[in-house]
Amino acid sequence: MDNAFSLICRGSVGQPGHWFVAAALLLAAIRAVSVAQVQLPFNGWDELPHLAVAYHVHKTGHMPSARTPMPRELIPFITAHPHPTESLTMLCDIDAKPYPGTDPVCSAQPAQRFDMVCYEAQHGPLLYHLAALFLTGSDPATLLAWADGVRLANGVLLVATLWLWHCLLRRVVPRQGRLAWLPDGVLLLLASFSPVYYNFVRFSNDALALFLGTCALAFYMLAVAPHGFSAQGQWRRYALLGGVAGLAVLAKATVLALVLALGAAVVWQGRRPGQRRAALACLFALVLGYLAVAGWHHAVNLARYGQLTAMQEAVLNAGQGFGPAKILGAAGKLGYGFFRNPILYNATLHLAGWSNLRSPDWLNLGFKTAIAGCFLALAAALLRRQARQDAARLAAAAAPLCMLWGATCLALAYHALHSAACWGFPTTGAWYGMLALPVTFGFLLLGPALCGRRAGAYSLLFLAFLANAAFMDGTYNGLLTQETGTTDFYRAIRDVAGHHALLHLDLSLLVMLETAVLAGLLALSLESVLHPAPVVWPVVPPVMAEAADAADAVAAQETDAARERFGPQPVPVCAAHLPVRQLPGPDVEIQPRSCAVAGGCARPGMAARP
Repeated sequence: MDNAFSLICRGSVGQPGHWFVAAALLLAAIRAVSVAQVQLPFNGWDELPHLAVAYHVHKTGHMPSARTPMPRELIPFITAHPHPTESLTMLCDIDAKPYPGTDPVCSAQPAQRFDMVCYEAQHGPLLYHLAALFLTGSDPATLLAWADGVRLANGVLLVATLWLWHCLLRRVVPRQGRLAWLPDGVLLLLASFSPVYYNFVRFSNDALALFLGTCALAFYMLAVAPHGFSAQGQWRRYALLGGVAGLAVLAKATVLALVLALGAAVVWQGRRPGQRRAALACLFALVLGYLAVAGWHHAVNLARYGQLTAMQEAVLNAGQGFGPAKILGAAGKLGYGFFRNPILYNATLHLAGWSNLRSPDWLNLGFKTAIAGCFLALAAALLRRQARQDAARLAAAAAPLCMLWGATCLALAYHALHSAACWGFPTTGAWYGMLALPVTFGFLLLGPALCGRRAGAYSLLFLAFLANAAFMDGTYNGLLTQETGTTDFYRAIRDVAGHHALLHLDLSLLVMLETAVLAGLLALSLESVLHPAPVVWPVVPPVMAEAADAADAVAAQETDAARERFGPQPVPVCAAHLPVRQLPGPDVEIQPRSCAVAGGCARPGMAARP
């Protein structure tokens, strides 16, 4: 019966937002292809060093060191395409051409000879070994097709990552009430945010690390944590979880905050008496699984650099003998403020790889206004008791996500302090913490959502307008103009298409399709906020009808008993214990997917939804 009931619960997917999710993922897919084509080769952050490391693995079968010279057989490929100013300074004694645009980014690096090294070899080897499997030659045409293929593959990972995040948020956010639209709102902002695309759709390891990190988080929250610690074979699940997290770190160490967050989540879940020993055993299995996959990588870094990671600033600081006091003393050089930090940096709306690093003043002012408005709305909403209760329930259900956000902030602070101590100013990019970006967006939208549906709709539309205006202006106007030197859109898209091997699509048609999908998505988002559809429970398969009837009979008896106890008031029932085929009504008050119902759940004896 338990297995049948569990399977029935897993089939309860009568979600009205399928069209919204499909439209958001379609928009993300279109934009991923557009960004892959609009960007010339090497415009993405550190694309050339990443490509050089993967080529070295293809050539030799093993990873280079961070001081290994870049293979010189890449020079014909490098000189076949123009470069942004930021990377052109490293290519001075070869025939490398700059962008013909009139507004290049000023480089902070002095001109130097072509003595570049494979400094991206500091990262884990997973992406480079995978990419090397698909390279078949070293001529410029083959290398160009290889680079395009990796960009497109990372675009696929982007779409999959967005879908996983929506599933995660849908798991922890109540399906009814004023907060029910938050997963759709976060997905809309993620599909609109320019840095998401420019961090994923390039030849780099970020996309694979973020995808694997999101997989580990989804595996924990959807398949591991609901079973507690005493389920049969649970230690195997935690060991597998540690292995998946280890794969993410082998892709890029920027997701190390996830490992800390998962450990904290296990400890938090096992804080109650009677569960601590089982929680420690599962935590031990998690650590063993992680070390089995990524332990050797940390051991190599420890032997080579004296650090668990190969973060270049930390290695350089250790080489200069900087201690904790020196590192912490660099806090005065950060120059961070409320609107200028790696989490809420207003200029991140308008990024496009190495190019177009500045955003218009009106966008900066609009983003500051939106952030300030969201925080003021949250402060105003929390003055009401019901809003505080809703926020507390959501925080309890989303505790692992909150821990991920906190661990990410600590990791960003660690990098910022080390980079400020090393270079005199912080070099921490906002995209370093992209694994927790959905949580940041959810936090921004929480205040307006608690204030009511109209406030939520206005805030979501304003943020979506800013993000989409920044993306379309930065991608189809600023970046194209810099790369080609012309303001003629059709000529520009023909020019950039000539620098690709696999991407020769008509970009004008993609832009029109993108605009149409975006318009539909915005309409669906308004429908999600202002007119949420009720939860529809599926028809129980005949083979499970007997088990479902028995469960419903028990639930009905418990409901009658609770009705006598509570009188005419609605019976507080958590969504995890809602009967299989019972529709929400005046006698049932739906609570979040947690048994933390004020006053106790009316059905504590009923099997919980997985």
